[in-house]
Amino acid sequence: MMISAFLSKESCRALVMTNVDKPEIKIIPDTMVTEGNTGTLQCHVTSKTRPFIQWFKKVDDTLYNPPTDLTFDLNGQLFTVLKPGQMEEGPGNVYSSPLVLESVTEADEGLYACLASNRFGMSQQFTNLYITSVLSTTPTP
Repeated sequence: MMISAFLSKESCRALVMTNVDKPEIKIIPDTMVTEGNTGTLQCHVTSKTRPFIQWFKKVDDTLYNPPTDLTFDLNGQLFTVLKPGQMEEGPGNVYSSPLVLESVTEADEGLYACLASNRFGMSQQFTNLYITSVLSTTPTP
């Protein structure tokens, strides 16, 4: 009990916070978009404090060897930082940050990552964007 007399309100609050206070990302389903249309990838984050949400796209390792300031290794794969989208706050401590890709082309197809962080930790989720040709209804390989 003597120790608690020396703790401030801030440090007491910090002792109560645990790893469960890090942001949690809802699983992002893969998305299929027809070439030339607008594609939107959604990242919904539950966080007790306002998170920072950022989108990334996997790039070809051979194009960025060695990695540059714009790329980084995430789970053994090379990703590049994308322009952050508008973050919206909803009810129940849920934040969303859609990634809107206008007039998509085959170059937009690939693996994307959403990372959310707050002062208690970081979470990540991956999703695939598939582009279909106007002449076809199946995704390109």
